[in-house]
Amino acid sequence: MAKIYTRQEVRRRRTNFQIFAGIYDFVGVVGGIVVIIACAILLAALVSWVIRDARISFASLWDIFQSAIIIPK
Repeated sequence: MAKIYTRQEVRRRRTNFQIFAGIYDFVGVVGGIVVIIACAILLAALVSWVIRDARISFASLWDIFQSAIIIPK
């Protein structure tokens, strides 16, 4: 048999549910902000690594190109 709740119990349970839902919403938003900041930091690190690596790679390719074009005596 189903339990019967009074209006006061229903109101109290609803209030408790709304409080916990608000807390979990807040925690979710804070967690989302942390994840977004972490992704931005990782993306910035990736871009700086690619730029640094491209400079080194193209420098070594340029050296190979110059040594192929310029014939030493």
